[in-house]
Amino acid sequence: MRMGDNEQANIMDDESSRKSQVKIDTPFFCKTMQADMMVGRCIDLYVEANAFGFKDSVCFKCMQGMKIRQLLAHD
Repeated sequence: MRMGDNEQANIMDDESSRKSQVKIDTPFFCKTMQADMMVGRCIDLYVEANAFGFKDSVCFKCMQGMKIRQLLAHD
């Protein structure tokens, strides 16, 4: 079940201003997985791929996930 556009956080808007509030429980639509998920789940999948050396993992290579991690680190 996909969240409505008004319910779903648009965390990719205005990245340069760093005003967007990105939290672990912020929902978003993952383009790579084609599914709704929380930022925390995205981070978990990346950390797992990195820790176990799954460098071919789609989560490890995901540009959307990289932007999310950068926003989270700056908040």
